[in-house]
Amino acid sequence: MPRFRSDNGRRWNAALARLVAVLGVIAVWGSVSRPLLADEAVQATGEPSRTRPREWSVSLRWENDTFGGTDRFYTDGVLLSLTHTGPSWMDPVADWLPWGEGRRTVGYDLSQIMMTPEDTKRVIPDPADRPYAGILALGLTLHVERSNACHGLKFITGVIGPWSLAEETQREVHRLIGSGKPRGWSYQLENEPILNLAYEYRHRLRLAGQPAAWAVEAIPIGGGWLGNMLIQGQFGGLVRAGFNMPNDFGPALVRGLGHLPPPRREESAASHAGWGFAVHGGTLANLVLRDITLDGNTFEDSPSVDKYFVVPMAGVGLSVAHRRFQTSFTYVFWGKEFEGQRDYSKFGAVTLSYYF
Repeated sequence: MPRFRSDNGRRWNAALARLVAVLGVIAVWGSVSRPLLADEAVQATGEPSRTRPREWSVSLRWENDTFGGTDRFYTDGVLLSLTHTGPSWMDPVADWLPWGEGRRTVGYDLSQIMMTPEDTKRVIPDPADRPYAGILALGLTLHVERSNACHGLKFITGVIGPWSLAEETQREVHRLIGSGKPRGWSYQLENEPILNLAYEYRHRLRLAGQPAAWAVEAIPIGGGWLGNMLIQGQFGGLVRAGFNMPNDFGPALVRGLGHLPPPRREESAASHAGWGFAVHGGTLANLVLRDITLDGNTFEDSPSVDKYFVVPMAGVGLSVAHRRFQTSFTYVFWGKEFEGQRDYSKFGAVTLSYYF
């Protein structure tokens, strides 16, 4: 039978959701208001600003297993992100970090992901199958670039469980497209706040070619996650080849830090003239110590499965870019994550970015 949550639990989670929303508003306001006040001070003193103008970007990333012809395991993920370079309220944090000197980019994002078992027609899910789980989260990211190195640090907070609204989202989408209704969401993981840190390092290596022309680049990747949502290390890299590729650190292969810093615009106009494109491919090894969507809730009983500690992935894709926007598609193959899983996962990831 479905498990019912108490009124106290509902009130506690409602308060948590309000707190997360307030913190998100404060973070965005702090980012926007500080540069405005700085500009007013410059105008009052008559001294010219010694900082570069901000570069903004807005991005939307959608990951879905429909591209792989399935509806199971990691089935959907959406992330909306707003980023900017230049001075921000995060500068004291960057100054404190050993790698904090360089071009800085601060990003804010809102994301929702959902996990389902292989068989979504069962009212009572198979206890040996992946549990139903949804996550709704806010992210705050600081990227620092220097020469061919890029460090990324991200703080994630939100909730896993019914308050993620994953059940309502999937039911509505399935209703609109005329697909079968998933029936086991009453057994999803319980509400639990999530707090997580993530770090990623990328290093760009030019193997052949020149800017604004044909080129080949290799980008090693390493990082890790720490928190009650996910504890893991991640190592691998990607290779991309193309013409007039943007001056950035390549595409995001899978969900993780989300969106990377916008391309640098201080190069010559020739490097941004016309269109550019690239094909990319890469692989990562995930060393997973804890995954709440597999291990279950931290402080109470919930569905869970026995996970694998090493999960490989690979992805191939294509990116097309112009001065003001970039779009990319990556087809992802995700290795088996738990004992008894009959097949690996596969899904597509579409990213649309606009720079202004």
